Amino acid sequence: MANCLPFNAVYDGENYDRAYKAEDWAWYFATFIANGIFPKPSDGLQVIAYSGMEIKVNAGFAFINGYAFKNPASHSIRLDMAEGALNRVDRVVVRWDLPQRDIYIAVLKGTPSAKPQPTAVTRSTEIWELALADIYVGKGVTKIQTKDITDQRFNSSVCGIVTGTVEEIDASVLTKQFDDFFKTYSAAVLDEFSVYKQNMEKYLKDIAGVYEQYVSKTESLFAEYENKFSERYTSFESTLDKWDEELLRAYTEFMAKIQLFQTEAEAEFNTWFEGIKDKLGEDIAGSLQLQIEELAATIDGLRQQAEESSKETKEALTELDKRLTAVESGWGINYNHDAVLGLCYMGAAWLSQHYERTEETAVLGVAYIGNSYLANTF
Repeated sequence: MANCLPFNAVYDGENYDRAYKAEDWAWYFATFIANGIFPKPSDGLQVIAYSGMEIKVNAGFAFINGYAFKNPASHSIRLDMAEGALNRVDRVVVRWDLPQRDIYIAVLKGTPSAKPQPTAVTRSTEIWELALADIYVGKGVTKIQTKDITDQRFNSSVCGIVTGTVEEIDASVLTKQFDDFFKTYSAAVLDEFSVYKQNMEKYLKDIAGVYEQYVSKTESLFAEYENKFSERYTSFESTLDKWDEELLRAYTEFMAKIQLFQTEAEAEFNTWFEGIKDKLGEDIAGSLQLQIEELAATIDGLRQQAEESSKETKEALTELDKRLTAVESGWGINYNHDAVLGLCYMGAAWLSQHYERTEETAVLGVAYIGNSYLANTF
C-alpha cells in the first residue's frame, strides 16, 4: 500500500517499479470527501412508492470510505409481504462491501413487532452502510404508500450529505448551489407534501365515509333493537297481566273452597253436637270425665282377670306336672308319650294366653294327661 501518491513509475524494460492499488486512491479521496449521498439532484437515491409492495430508488450518487457509487437509473425493489398480525420496519441501504469489491443497494428486513424498530446499519472495516429510507410495513398491508416511507438521506447519524475539506470556494457559486438545492429540495418537499395532503384528504374522506356508514348502521340497529324491545316488553306486559288474572282467579277459587269447607265443617259439627248434647248432660265436661273413669276401671278389671287367669293356669300346670312325676315314679309304667303330649298341649294353652288364647289346646292337653292317668290307674 502506498503511503504517498501519485508519483510516476519508472519502467526498467520489463516492469514498472511502482503500482497503485484501488485502496491507495480510496484513502486519498477519503481524506477530503466525507461519506454520504450527493445532494444533486435533490431526489438522488430517494426511495419512492411504486406499485403494491414494490418500491423504487431514484438515480443518484453516493460516496463511502473513498469509493464512489453511481445508480444510473431507477432501481426497483419488491419488499416481502406484510406479516399477518405484527408490523415491521424495513430499511433500504447503500452497502459498501469490501470482500465482494462492490457497492450496491440492499434491504434490511425488520423484525415483526407491535412497536417495530428499523435494523441498525453495519459499519465495520469490511461492511459500511448508508441508510436511504425506512419503510413502515403495517400488518396485513398489500401496498406501500408514500406516507409509509421515512426519508433518511439527510440524517447524518445513518447517512448524510457528501462534504469536502476544500476551503477556497467561490461564495457566489456556493450560494447559487445552495439556492438551487433549496429550491429543488423545497419543490421535492412540496411535491411530497402535496402527495401527502392528497393521501390524507383521501384518507379522511374514507374515514368520514366509514364513520357515516357506522352511524347509519348504528342508528338502523338501534331502531331495530328499540322495535324488538318494545314488542317484547308489550308481550311481557301482556303475560304479566295474564298471570295476574290467573293468580286472582286461583286465589278467588281457593277462598271460595275455604269458605265452603268452613261452612260444611261448621254444619257437621253442629249436627254432631246436637246428637250428643243430650247424652252428655248439662255438665259436658263432668259427663266426659265420668265416662273416661268408667272406661279406665273396666280396663283395669280386664287386666286383673287376665293376670289371675294366668296365675291359675301356671298353678294347674305345676300340679299336673307333680302328679305326672308321681305316677311315673310310683307305678313304674312309662306313659311318657301321652303325658308329654298332654303337657305340650297344656304348655301351648298357657302360651296362648300371651298371644292368642285357644281353648281347644287346653282341652286336648287335659285329655292326653287324663288318658295317661287312667291307663296307669286301671
